[in-house]
Amino acid sequence: MFDRDAALAAGTATLPLPSLTAIPVAVIGDEPRLAATLRTRLTNARELQLVDEPGRARVLVWDATLLERDDDGMPLLPVVETHDEAPVLLAILEEGADPMPLLALGVRGVLTRDVTGSRLRAAVLAADLGLVVLDDDPGDAVVAGWAPDQPTIQALVEPPPRAPNSGELTPREHEVLALLADGLSNRVIGDRLGISAHTVKFHVDALLAKLDARSRTAAVVEAIRRGLLELA
Repeated sequence: MFDRDAALAAGTATLPLPSLTAIPVAVIGDEPRLAATLRTRLTNARELQLVDEPGRARVLVWDATLLERDDDGMPLLPVVETHDEAPVLLAILEEGADPMPLLALGVRGVLTRDVTGSRLRAAVLAADLGLVVLDDDPGDAVVAGWAPDQPTIQALVEPPPRAPNSGELTPREHEVLALLADGLSNRVIGDRLGISAHTVKFHVDALLAKLDARSRTAAVVEAIRRGLLELA
C-alpha cells in the first residue's frame, strides 16, 4: 500500500514513485477464440502478468458466456485449485445479461465480451483493489438490490487521450492522492492535512485533470497504473 505517513512527512519534497507489483491474471473459459482475444487485450499491460495456471492468478478473467447452472437455476462458479487465497473473479457475459446472480455469489465484476483492452485492464486493477466493477451503469434497480461491503462502480469508461503536457503531481497532490486511496472524504482529508475541504476539492479536481480521470476511483486506478501508488 502507498506509504501515507511517508507522503505526509515529505512535506514539500518531491516524492519518489513507488514500485508497482504486477498482478498475476489468468483467463479461463470454454471458448478458445474469446479466451485468446481476452489474453491479447491484456498482453501489453505492464502492471499485469498473464499466467497460464489459474491457481497462480490473483484475478481470474472468466468467460461466463456459456454459463452452467445448478438444479435451482443458480450459476455454477469455476472451481480453481489454489494454495493461496481464492482469486478475484471478473466474469465476461453477453451484452444485456443480468449481472445480479453472479454478483450475489461474490463475483467481483461483470463485463461484456466486446470490452476493450483499456477497459479490461482498468477493471482488473479496480477489482484487485476490492471494488465491484460493472461494464455499464447498472441502474437504480440493480443498485437497490445489491449492497456489498465493497463500493460498486461503473466500470471505467474508455479514458480520453492523455494530454501531452498534463504536468507532474505536486507534493500536496501526492498527499491528497494517498488519502484518496484510503477512501477518505474531502472533509477528513482536510482535517488530516490541516487545510479546508474547499482546498481539498481544488486539489482533487487537479488530480482528476492530470490523471485523465472522471471519478475519484478512476483517479486512484490510473495512479496505480502509472506507478504513483503501490498495490497492497
